[in-house]
Amino acid sequence: MQELYELIKSSYKDRIIDIKEQKKIWTAVSKQFKPDLTLYEKERPSVIMAKETGDLGLSVLWIVQTALARPILKEIFLKSTVETQCIASLQKMPFLNNTDDSSLCALAHSEDAKAPVILSEQDENFILAGQKKFITAGRNSDLIILTCRTAGEEKINRIVIIDPKELPEDFITDLKLNIMVSVSHTRLTFKDYAVKKNQVPLIDPRIIRRIIKKFGILERALILEAFLSFLIYAEKTLAETGIDSSCDNLFSLLEKQSASVTKQISESYSDRIDTKNISFEEFMPVVEIFKKAYTKAENNLSESEKIKLKDIFLFDNL
Repeated sequence: MQELYELIKSSYKDRIIDIKEQKKIWTAVSKQFKPDLTLYEKERPSVIMAKETGDLGLSVLWIVQTALARPILKEIFLKSTVETQCIASLQKMPFLNNTDDSSLCALAHSEDAKAPVILSEQDENFILAGQKKFITAGRNSDLIILTCRTAGEEKINRIVIIDPKELPEDFITDLKLNIMVSVSHTRLTFKDYAVKKNQVPLIDPRIIRRIIKKFGILERALILEAFLSFLIYAEKTLAETGIDSSCDNLFSLLEKQSASVTKQISESYSDRIDTKNISFEEFMPVVEIFKKAYTKAENNLSESEKIKLKDIFLFDNL
């Protein structure tokens, strides 16, 4: 495992500028930490990687793959009421049939409420138009799960399974973010794009919304847990420059959030998650201490650590 941590650290700067390297490191991570949430109800690899390597972006990528995209994909097939022959046709699509632990599955859900992605019917196909504004690993993805709505609907009511390799290149635009830079983040814009009907599983819209909400809650809980773990790495790194960012309650906050995550994972097997995360009021004072410490230490950090520790400002950029 130590060998993987060293690889994550040594490849960090290359991965910032080369998405092929991002894919390589995900392959290595997925071999060590299988993206199957049922294996990690007590201790999460996203916590370990953030604490040991300081790579919050990679930790979040693991979370998206393990606690968001794959569970959603699994429930899509379990809940689908489409005819058996259509499900069989969907399963035979190469990009779905070839999905394994090393595959990157992206969820395209975040959008401007005033300009949602609309699905309309045209002859033998459906047509997509609109924009999704934040997709983790979108350019590197092997499969995209897209939420959308039909005209006149106020909420999402359809899901579309898309092969990214078939999308026109100009549909995917890189976001130039200053956070989690070890993983690509993109927006996805559809311009009257046709998809086949068997790419749109027939699921009760209420179930679609429940699935997305449930795993979205779990994703946020895991990200907060990983972020608190990342602060432990940051504390050690800042101390090496002579700057003290120690907080008496950081470990107790992490312990409390980890307990909440464990309960939420258990609840995710049902229809809803009720357990709450620690509140912003509890952990933001800790974040403010780290932000001030980073500002003092910035000029004494290596270039790589300077970039990594900018993730301390994660909640300023969301």
